[in-house]
Amino acid sequence: MDPHRIAAEASRLLPLARLVLERYPFEVKEVEHLATHSNVMYRVVTDDGRQLVLRVGSPHANSRDNIEYEIAWLAALSEDTSLDLVDPVPTGYGALIVEAAEDGVEAKRPCVLFSWVPGMPLADGSGTFGYRLLGQMCASLQVHGAGWRPSGPNGMRKWDKVFYYDPELFPVVVDDGRYDHLFDVTRRGKIHRAIDISERIIGDDWRDSHSQVVHGDLHEWNVHVASSRLYAFDFEDVMIATRAQDVSVCLYSSRTSKRRDEIRSAFRRGYEEIAPWPVQSDEQLDGFHAARQIMLMNYAVRTLPPGEAQEYLEQVMPWLEGFLGKYG
Repeated sequence: MDPHRIAAEASRLLPLARLVLERYPFEVKEVEHLATHSNVMYRVVTDDGRQLVLRVGSPHANSRDNIEYEIAWLAALSEDTSLDLVDPVPTGYGALIVEAAEDGVEAKRPCVLFSWVPGMPLADGSGTFGYRLLGQMCASLQVHGAGWRPSGPNGMRKWDKVFYYDPELFPVVVDDGRYDHLFDVTRRGKIHRAIDISERIIGDDWRDSHSQVVHGDLHEWNVHVASSRLYAFDFEDVMIATRAQDVSVCLYSSRTSKRRDEIRSAFRRGYEEIAPWPVQSDEQLDGFHAARQIMLMNYAVRTLPPGEAQEYLEQVMPWLEGFLGKYG
């Protein structure tokens, strides 16, 4: 993303962040921009030296239902397990989600304050030991998720097709003529062939496996390593999926790595210390990876400036073409 655009948005939303923080029972010493993805994150330092993270959500990035599922599962995990996870911080009146709006903007932004996660991202180079910890974390979360259901679970996302997000929040634009400059006839044809293969693999897995609550976005940038412990955060994509699908998210980024087999082996070793390995074949894993990549391609084209979107598509298409060469 354009760093100037990121900085401008973070600066524009800073007054809103400060207003949200007034609802908490502490004095704020410092607020600074930490990161921007689909949400804007601020590092918060209190007057007694605590560090926290305020997530200022986009009004169009997630549903209120899914944020409530996220908070509810984190509360259950905190009560039922000893896993090292981020904790939501309540306001002075006990609320865990604060809705706030910019001046002149009708749509409200859901904001959540979280505990600080120590350490550094696994993606910064923790080696195979870190991926073994990631395997343990993935399996441990799945074991709990298999027996947990929120109240009113019908609104939870289900990864039972390639484009499983709410189409009102995340419209599918692959066939939209406005994006012909990015999705030409040849590229669209390849994407649709990959969709057909991926949806067959997803359908087979949903027929043969048990679907359950999973993290849905557990990967190298959503876990930190500190003193040989792994800390997980960003549960915003909590969903109903199979265990093999959830594993595929953890291994998605390494699909193009020269260390792919080493990473998969370490991850599997850690996973099997907790639960039986759920992935049936390389074809199944690749099918889930193709589905995730197509969804991310659609998201990139819809949200990034055309130049950045084109660069991203050119970066990821070779893997998808290789997938079609194997299975298409």
